[in-house]
Amino acid sequence: MQKSNPPTAAELEGLDRFYREGGLRTMASAHVHYDDPHCPHPGCGHTMEWIDFKLGLHGDPEGIYKPLVRSWWQGTGFAGRCPRCGGWIRFTTLRKDAIDDLEAAGLPRLPDDWHSVAQIA
Repeated sequence: MQKSNPPTAAELEGLDRFYREGGLRTMASAHVHYDDPHCPHPGCGHTMEWIDFKLGLHGDPEGIYKPLVRSWWQGTGFAGRCPRCGGWIRFTTLRKDAIDDLEAAGLPRLPDDWHSVAQIA
């Protein structure tokens, strides 16, 4: 039996772009699975492997749902605070990265209570 090679970074980027184009076309809800489930801030370790952000439940389609969903599927992602350590995280379809206040200020941001509405596993 022949072993398959894992996809290259370029192949993953291409697949992600295809996935995001479909999501943007339908303005689908933002949801994700991360291979690395832990908060990206050193020492935190909070687990967020599967997230359904449930942006529609915040009750503000023009101010929250549409801008964040558009940013999500366009590849920019959005910023939100870790529910445990409070550090800023940039969430995208490919990864979550620790960011500082300045970077968070330049991104669309999740509401402060995002984690009380989202489903996180």
